[in-house]
Amino acid sequence: MYLFYTTEIEGDWATLAEGEARHCAQVLRKQVGDELHFVDGIGGMFKGRLLEVGKKSCRIQVEEKIEVQNPSPVHLHLAVAPTKNIDRFEWFLEKATEIGISSITPLLCQRSERRRLRPERLERVLVAAMKQSLKAQLPVLNPFTAFSDFIQNPLLGQGLIAHCMENNKMSLKQTYQAGKDVCILIGPEGDFSSEEVDLAFKQGFKAVGLGESRLRTETAALVACHSIHLLNQ
Repeated sequence: MYLFYTTEIEGDWATLAEGEARHCAQVLRKQVGDELHFVDGIGGMFKGRLLEVGKKSCRIQVEEKIEVQNPSPVHLHLAVAPTKNIDRFEWFLEKATEIGISSITPLLCQRSERRRLRPERLERVLVAAMKQSLKAQLPVLNPFTAFSDFIQNPLLGQGLIAHCMENNKMSLKQTYQAGKDVCILIGPEGDFSSEEVDLAFKQGFKAVGLGESRLRTETAALVACHSIHLLNQ
């Protein structure tokens, strides 16, 4: 089953915007009367039939709202410093979406090597991963945020920080309380600075370990995502 994505749904009608419409008309060569499945990115999956086909928009008559498995009741928020090689960060976004994640904040840290992002491109990665994995929930991509600003936000749920410094860190399994919303901080290739770690502690975050191996940023973020997912099964 191929999924399309649109936020333009009103009653019994839906419209595919230009990018999705072009794929529908020119790549998949769908025609009037063909059946389509599409999602709204906020948990809704639908079945409908094409009434109008064009390169810039497609009109769909909604026939059925399909029951899908509810996303995890736990809100999983990962705040991650994007990697210098943007392909690695995009790989993380893709895989985390497939596994299941609620929101992502790209973090600008003291040792960050990447200091600019193209959010439109990252959003396309998330949408493609949502459709490919047949999910109806699109993760929220927050703006690129300086660590010092992010850490001042009120902490909702449990706050955890994974860093590489030597101390008496407990494992994620030992620290995380299943069933609770959680925000996990993952630093850049050069790790968080000691100042950033201390600031996180002052704001109520607890240090966690993600295993014995020293992990790349994108690997650590994905391990954290998958571990939280498993601990809530």
